[in-house]
Amino acid sequence: MSTTTAAIPKSFSAFQKPIADDLARFREKYRTTLLSGIGVIDQAVTYLARKHGKGIRPTLTLLCAKLGGDNLSESAIRAAVIIELLHEATLVHDDVVDESPIRRGRPALHKRFRNKYSILFGDYMLAHVLTETLEARDLVWMEILSHTARNLSRGELVQVAYAKRLRLSEEEYLRMIADKTGALFGACCRLGGITGGLEGDQVEVLGEFGVRLGIAFQIKDDLLDLFGERNFIGKQIGGDLKERKITLPLLAALSQAEKRESRRIKARIRRGVKRRDISLIRNFIVEHGGDKYAENIMNEEITAAREACVSLPDVPARYLLSGLAEFMISRRK
Repeated sequence: MSTTTAAIPKSFSAFQKPIADDLARFREKYRTTLLSGIGVIDQAVTYLARKHGKGIRPTLTLLCAKLGGDNLSESAIRAAVIIELLHEATLVHDDVVDESPIRRGRPALHKRFRNKYSILFGDYMLAHVLTETLEARDLVWMEILSHTARNLSRGELVQVAYAKRLRLSEEEYLRMIADKTGALFGACCRLGGITGGLEGDQVEVLGEFGVRLGIAFQIKDDLLDLFGERNFIGKQIGGDLKERKITLPLLAALSQAEKRESRRIKARIRRGVKRRDISLIRNFIVEHGGDKYAENIMNEEITAAREACVSLPDVPARYLLSGLAEFMISRRK
């Protein structure tokens, strides 16, 4: 069997079947880690649990741990919980900063519990990242997670700064999404490999795989935000434009268009994008090849990610990871 000829499942849930029991262990530990016995805290825990995402990051962590054997340790489950806590905490904070009303088809936490409470609850989740990492009793975990948290924060700060200036180079954009999304995916894969007992060089390969996958995943999200179908992605098209976020398809189109036309598009974004503006900006991106350019960069990252898989242990999890990389850029949501 090879990474290029393996059949790719048509749904994300198909990649989770081999780790279904492990995911159940993850969900239970995630819930009990946050529960406090204090009503006002546990209400938010319950609310978040009801609108949990697809579980991409814990799935990645557990599949990488499977490279070392089928029976996953409690350390692998703990690693998946830590990564998800870090991810969810950033989402809670991001929704407040971006004033996003919806998360996964339901009111965001700050719409249900107000801004101040949501910020503090995000801090509560981050505190559990620290305590759970301490329980692992492993300085390598601490190194990976501290660097990941730093990169996540740096990426968010850069995005907020450039949203006001509407100036961003392709190099800066790719560095930003490597910090925001790539770093967390890389941490998933590295911690999964460590808990699966892989050697140091294989753990580093997994880290590269994860970063590349994360970059491609983010570019796909950028494309879906502009060209996806609302019924599939569960949110209004053009949300990034309304938040004045410069993403790769727009960035590429702006660099190809005449300066006068680019200035006109930027001025429209600065004024505040209305629903009627979205079609105009989408047409601008297509006319100047921004969508195709972004797709090419995305495909290059996925190719590099899948090539990294070749040196990993020749077990079923390796082919699932390679297939998952391909699935990530073909998804509709």
